[in-house]
Amino acid sequence: MDASGLMMPRAAVTAACGACAGASRGLCHGLEEADQAALFNAASSLRLPARSAVFREGDRANAVFTLKDGAAKLLRALPDGRQQIIGFRFPGDLIGYTARDRYPCDAELVSDATVCRVDRGRLESMSRHCAGLSHRLLELCAEDLAAAQDQLNAMAQKSAEGRVAAFLLMLREADRRNGGTGLDLSLPMTRADIGDYLGLTIESVSRVFAALRRGGLVKEPQRGRLRLADLPGLEALAGSDGAAAPLSGPGRPAHRSAA
Repeated sequence: MDASGLMMPRAAVTAACGACAGASRGLCHGLEEADQAALFNAASSLRLPARSAVFREGDRANAVFTLKDGAAKLLRALPDGRQQIIGFRFPGDLIGYTARDRYPCDAELVSDATVCRVDRGRLESMSRHCAGLSHRLLELCAEDLAAAQDQLNAMAQKSAEGRVAAFLLMLREADRRNGGTGLDLSLPMTRADIGDYLGLTIESVSRVFAALRRGGLVKEPQRGRLRLADLPGLEALAGSDGAAAPLSGPGRPAHRSAA
């Protein structure tokens, strides 16, 4: 639909949303044409720079956002005033959908990004009259829960190597969900961000990445890009009980690095 409430031609919606990750795997995915057009009419697109906030913890939760491109990190305030990264979000992911009146965390961009904003009240009203949209919201909530479980799995690793390997496999799954190979990855977050998320120092994260490169498990062809060169080796490292360590060669542990 356009601003006057008239149904937009299918070609117009396709042109505006065809390349959006939200259409391929996000909120709009699988909706019928009329429902997708109605959601398009309710949304506004915003281009924001890296390090800007989509919303802050405690802000009134009056909108829901979909990442069309780029990446974001979710942060929660700790009792001592510091902030802890509790998650990363990627193209197609829904951000800010909560049952609370206020957002429970910050959402801050780690790269330049485009977000699609929908008023929360309007979205909830639409979902009550659209079974497809209601079902899609439930699916995305389930995906969010699975992401939280992935984080717990990564944090359960006893070694720094296992945590970083588990994190890289999480990035692989995010890339595959968006149609990528899962082998050549974007790495927009900093080493400090990764360490904060995994409960490691920046020195430990940098040391692990260096060891993974030496062992042939990963390559970094350019800044912000990562190639998973030995997937079985990373999977073995992520699934270890913590006794294993960075690899001196594919499939072979070398030494253990302290967190």
